[in-house]
Amino acid sequence: MSVMDASAVNIALPHISDSLGFTPTTIAWVVDAYLVGFAGFMLLAGRATDIVGRRRLFIAGVVVFTLFSLACAASTEPWQLVVSRLFQGLGAALVTPAALALITDIFPEGPNRNKAIGIFSGMAGVAAPVGLVLGGLLTTAAWQWIFLINLPIGLFVLAASLRLLPATPGGARERLDIFGAVAATGGLILLILATVRGSAQGWTSALTIAEYAAAAVLIVAFVVRQRRAAAPLLPTALFDRRNVVVGNVIFTLVGTVLISTFFVITLFLQQVRNFDSLSAALIYLPVPLAMLIGTQVAPRVLRFGPHNALAAGLLIQAAALAAWATLLSDERSIVVAFVVPASVWAFGLGMSIVSSFVVCTMGIDDPIAGAAAGLATTTYQAGGALGLAVLAAVADSRTRAVAGDLSPADALVSGYSAALWCALGATLLGAVLTRFIVSRPA
Repeated sequence: MSVMDASAVNIALPHISDSLGFTPTTIAWVVDAYLVGFAGFMLLAGRATDIVGRRRLFIAGVVVFTLFSLACAASTEPWQLVVSRLFQGLGAALVTPAALALITDIFPEGPNRNKAIGIFSGMAGVAAPVGLVLGGLLTTAAWQWIFLINLPIGLFVLAASLRLLPATPGGARERLDIFGAVAATGGLILLILATVRGSAQGWTSALTIAEYAAAAVLIVAFVVRQRRAAAPLLPTALFDRRNVVVGNVIFTLVGTVLISTFFVITLFLQQVRNFDSLSAALIYLPVPLAMLIGTQVAPRVLRFGPHNALAAGLLIQAAALAAWATLLSDERSIVVAFVVPASVWAFGLGMSIVSSFVVCTMGIDDPIAGAAAGLATTTYQAGGALGLAVLAAVADSRTRAVAGDLSPADALVSGYSAALWCALGATLLGAVLTRFIVSRPA
């Protein structure tokens, strides 16, 4: 639900803009507000699961997400939808690390946990392309349905959670580090905000520089606080494990490639190939299927070492992105220019997501499992938000540079190809970093 909602909205933006009266510069807030709430509060939510309890936070997140999905659908003014999207993102931030921590509680480390994480991350990975497909189908009826569809799902998940999820007591003797929580959340929100708005308001504008400076101050304050706090938001034990540190750096790159690539190819289908939302959704169908296959293959490959499984997934992505960037065209067959390279890339992406989750939580003890899950999901989502802004800026810059020499369609293709080459670089960097992961935690 949480990941699918982030992507489903993209394909409905023109309809939302026409219906509520957004301007071309403010419509991006429908996406950005959700990303800010989702990624900005994830770190805080992760540590809260250890203190309050996984089941309680999960249920609270489902309630918040579902209620504000209804508020999104009921919005009649732009500001109402933006505020509702922010709180919807907060609900998603509560759910995601709690869900992953529950899995580490229920399944001891080993093959069964890897299979469970494979299912979990498979749903998380497949949700993005499925969201695009579902968004295209629902938007043909009304854009409100991309939010209303969450209501029956949310009620079902809530009922099942109350009945099936094990009670998990919180750490009664521990207290949440309020100063660290404010600094981390504020720093992440400002960092994401500055990046997602940098292209529109100017990377060297006074406002962008001020937002980055304020984010840096808060993040430095958070790091200093973590070294001195009696109960830090990120327990220092996490950073004593090489797998956690290196794994989260790689997971940031995986998130960057996932979100930015889906953004680029969605624009390619609609702006270059001129497919309507429904046709674009149908062309996407092989992508989530390929990703699902990748997530289910990953647990079998993990027996050869999580670092090797992650490297394999990243290298498959790299090969597909290289072919994709080369074959992208406004005239070439859509099967060659999109379906085949997209499917191979999605397969490798599915493997990478599962392997990254395993690496980032490998060998983590129960008392800090929530913090580890929160850190992993934070880096994943923050990488997506930051990477989207950077690669979108790369595509736009390249398009503008060649606009005078090429047709409008060819200029767009050139820009999107440049973004795909950058995504390729991120996957290759991640593959190199897997060499620093030990096959089992020390």
